[in-house]
Amino acid sequence: MPGCAPAPVSEPRHRVLSVSNQQPSIVVVGAGFAGAATAFHLTRMGMERVTILEQEEVPGMHASGRNAAMVRQVVPNESIAALARGGAAFLRHLPRDWPLETDFEQNGSFLLASAGDSARLKQDGDRSRERGVPAEWWPIERIVEAVPILEGSPAEGGLWCPTDGVVDIHGLLQGYLKAAASAGARLRTSSGLRRVVVRQGKICAIQTESDELSADVVVNAAGAWARQVGQLAGASAVPLVPYRRHLFVTKPLDWVEPQWPIVWDLSRDLYFRPESGGLLLCPCDEVAQEAGPAADDPAALQMLADKVTRNYSRLSDLPIRRSWAGLRTLAPDGRFVVGWDSSVGGFFWLAGLAGHGVATSYSVGLLAASLVLQESHGAAPAAFRPDRFL
Repeated sequence: MPGCAPAPVSEPRHRVLSVSNQQPSIVVVGAGFAGAATAFHLTRMGMERVTILEQEEVPGMHASGRNAAMVRQVVPNESIAALARGGAAFLRHLPRDWPLETDFEQNGSFLLASAGDSARLKQDGDRSRERGVPAEWWPIERIVEAVPILEGSPAEGGLWCPTDGVVDIHGLLQGYLKAAASAGARLRTSSGLRRVVVRQGKICAIQTESDELSADVVVNAAGAWARQVGQLAGASAVPLVPYRRHLFVTKPLDWVEPQWPIVWDLSRDLYFRPESGGLLLCPCDEVAQEAGPAADDPAALQMLADKVTRNYSRLSDLPIRRSWAGLRTLAPDGRFVVGWDSSVGGFFWLAGLAGHGVATSYSVGLLAASLVLQESHGAAPAAFRPDRFL
């Protein structure tokens, strides 16, 4: 089989560059934010033998193109927060050769909390400030002055994060892909992975429905399908689960200010932001499902109505114009899965981004590309290691 000659016994399992310095053949499975950003960084680092394999006709059909487009930097897990800070910094200063206009509206965010949750949120804000992210605690009365529709909120107060915002997710995703393609990467859509060929414990090829490609490295950025891709390779069992989440957009509302920030009530799992003259809202539903298209569930609209009625009566009876569902893939501990597999040489996990893909895409792609090419500055946080589940 081409490209599948047995590897020398003395060859380190995860060393990518060979003795002759021939570039490795790298196949990135998945053209969502994780895979696209990784390919972007690999080509920036000089890699020319990069193929992005996407099973759908259009990238971003299940998660990367069906999310709320929000960039939030204050999150409880510091390893994830560090990646979000790097991602936001990138969006504020896109490179001069970025191929598409990609707006990032820094209208900020209010992260709200009730009395029982405010201490933890304040700690998260303190840590973020120490690391350069503006984050200031405001009492709810002051927040209501900025967003009057919050009058009557049960929250005690919230963090004001002025450098958070909303990004053009389609411009960002296509920007990564176009930049990678211009540097030599190949994007193959409608190309589902059918087999990962492993010889003597090391990847040597992959097969699609139509052909076979030699591969020294497979980067598993398959989102909701990441667990199945791992199974195809005989990799370690990583318990990733896709979860469905809904978004709702109202008709235009004359009382909505387009400059309002994101409002996320962390105590009640509810958020909203301006969108198309109205509001985009999410009840933060989380229902496990098999990898595949996320069906619209009427129960999510009822959940939204219940939360709004109980906590934000001024948002009751909103005229919903459209809705959709997308997938968020999570590990049991909610942390990312990034790093080499411990069972199969050349198999690299990049999965379980748990809804943080937009904000962290630039940084997580840089981390993954650095690890694949064994750059010294690319050490993965221990919290992300795939073998933590073994």
